[in-house]
Amino acid sequence: MENITTIVFDLDGTLYEDTHHFRYYADLLRNKLSMDVQELFEQDYLAVEDGSHTLKIGRVYDAQKDLILSHHHGEVTQGWKWDGEIVPSHEIKELYPKPLQFDLVETLSIGDLWWIPVAIAKHYGLSSKEAYEAFLQTREHMMTDDFELQPLKEFADVLERLHSKYTLVLMTNSPQVDSETIIKKLGFTSYFHDKIFEANKPIHTGEKLTFISEKWTVPFSQMLSIGDNYINEILPASLLGCSTICIDPYDIHENSVANYTVRNLNELSIKLEKLLLDNTEI
Repeated sequence: MENITTIVFDLDGTLYEDTHHFRYYADLLRNKLSMDVQELFEQDYLAVEDGSHTLKIGRVYDAQKDLILSHHHGEVTQGWKWDGEIVPSHEIKELYPKPLQFDLVETLSIGDLWWIPVAIAKHYGLSSKEAYEAFLQTREHMMTDDFELQPLKEFADVLERLHSKYTLVLMTNSPQVDSETIIKKLGFTSYFHDKIFEANKPIHTGEKLTFISEKWTVPFSQMLSIGDNYINEILPASLLGCSTICIDPYDIHENSVANYTVRNLNELSIKLEKLLLDNTEI
């Protein structure tokens, strides 16, 4: 990575590790459902949390067919019904002859904790419009004084040092107003040379990275994409020729294309220190 000049960071799960807002989001989604399924939603949500549900980080929920899928770079490898019953492999081949196309509406990549309650809510009949309303409500909550974020000091120090040596770009799916507030709460306001909001990853990841490449006159070979959502930030960037660092706290990407994989922000801080600030391979 000695040729890196530009680093593209995701926001949620990448610049901070707080997760308490996901419970708030799940409650909003649950309460939008009819009363007769709210308890079922809660049971499923808790089952995912303790690892006993078929729905897991790294899998896909096909809302149209109500199936949970495992895949490798979009190629479906196995499928389950919501209750955990395995779908026969010949049926899976018939249903998914081509790689999945993630659209954020019907084919949901469960790449991070945002998508767990959405998938459950859609299983119980919530519309995409209602789910997005709950998302915006959650982001509004994150802008209030009641919502506190605890930045990791070691990561904040590394980010400040990177700012003086590299072009740092924030690229998030979230709206600008609440994203700017979160950045301010973290104390990172002055660290980014550019910010892209509502990026619509993974659908437009390649398009946005191309925009960054052209705007900052930097080839993909000199760009580094960092994020916790493999489908959103890692695979599309790698296909373009960018270097990548995947934050994988759940250890789910065994055949990852990422150049490096870390489990948390502390490990990311150490990796960035070694790779980019000390210019040494580890």
